Amino acid sequence: LLQHLGCAENQLADYGYYPTGKKGEYLQYETESDLRDTENVPLAENIYTYFLREVKPHVKEAWINLDATKIGYEISFNKYFYRHKPLRSLEQVSADILQLEGESDGLIREILNLS
Repeated sequence: LLQHLGCAENQLADYGYYPTGKKGEYLQYETESDLRDTENVPLAENIYTYFLREVKPHVKEAWINLDATKIGYEISFNKYFYRHKPLRSLEQVSADILQLEGESDGLIREILNLS
């Protein structure tokens, strides 16, 4: 187990394994799906280091489930591919509204009492 997880015996609780008192025997608690949470760990950072710094201080009973750990990358398409289109000026918008109002036989002018 220690070789599989790549950790020392005192770190096993951080992976969800707890000593039973017998050498080489450990308990593993069932997970409560209502309490399950995920983290997005930076790709270049060690999962265990991130866990100790960002999760463990806030949730003392948390552990890393390596069976459910997925390694991937998230690309923000808006960040890299978005092209800003400047907004039209207030005068242009007003002119468009007045033109549309003229096409609608003056209904907006009547409603707003602008005659």
